[in-house]
Amino acid sequence: MTGTDRVLGIIMCPVFNDELVHNIKNDSDVDTVIVLTNDYSEDLCIKLESSHVEHRTIPESEFDPERFDPSGMGFTILVQTNNLGLHGDPPSLKTKIERQIEHLQPCIDALGVYYCQCGNADFDPTQWCREMGFKPASVYRGDDGKVCYDCPCVAFGSTERYMRIRAEYGEVFYLTPAITYHLEEFVSSGALGFTPDSMSDELKGQYGINSNLDVIRWMLREGNIDRSLKIDTGLVDPVAFDRAFMDLSEVMGLKPIVVDDNLITLSAVDSIYAECKRNIGNLKG
Repeated sequence: MTGTDRVLGIIMCPVFNDELVHNIKNDSDVDTVIVLTNDYSEDLCIKLESSHVEHRTIPESEFDPERFDPSGMGFTILVQTNNLGLHGDPPSLKTKIERQIEHLQPCIDALGVYYCQCGNADFDPTQWCREMGFKPASVYRGDDGKVCYDCPCVAFGSTERYMRIRAEYGEVFYLTPAITYHLEEFVSSGALGFTPDSMSDELKGQYGINSNLDVIRWMLREGNIDRSLKIDTGLVDPVAFDRAFMDLSEVMGLKPIVVDDNLITLSAVDSIYAECKRNIGNLKG
């Protein structure tokens, strides 16, 4: 192994596939990208291919960190994706990520945890890894240094900005590209803590739930939310996203509104990766 044969591990939520692809394709230092394939990795692989990012795949079930040898691979990014449904049980999500962090320790030099707090107020992988004596880890933070509360915070650069936007726009349904394109998957995965299949026929009849989108309609009614807020991160095709956003808003019976572009930033997206690179150290050998 040479001084440049270093491995950056990524443990991530599929909500941030576009963000990771953005990081990778804008880093000329990257030599090798490896995706540990599972039931949740297909979308990431498709996005890497469409962005002309070469990558290798290894079935997650066959990957052994103890035996992984990056010799001759240069700067390698090793990606492990998780089930969206983990969001339905925040404590289990936190435990799952901590176990994955520990599992990858033998084969990585630094780690990026592409998650927010996701319902865990005390979730800070950076601090936890430091306390455990593990390799350095980065997580989505705002420019105030605080771990981002939830995925829309990343698009706005911090939890504090997200809270200001909530105050300005009131109760709205936040639609980033990831949520817009994968809303039904988000529901069916159990990310809300339940699925239509887990509900009794009586309850489904009471609330008019016959599909995944009906679950969202019910929740929007309960929250008196009648507007959708378009959050264009700038990381997907703008025309296609606009069409998808408008179509989904119509299907859901929501009045579409667009957030001020000046409120959207890639600062949290770029800063997590920049910190990962600092943790990796000198790649010049």
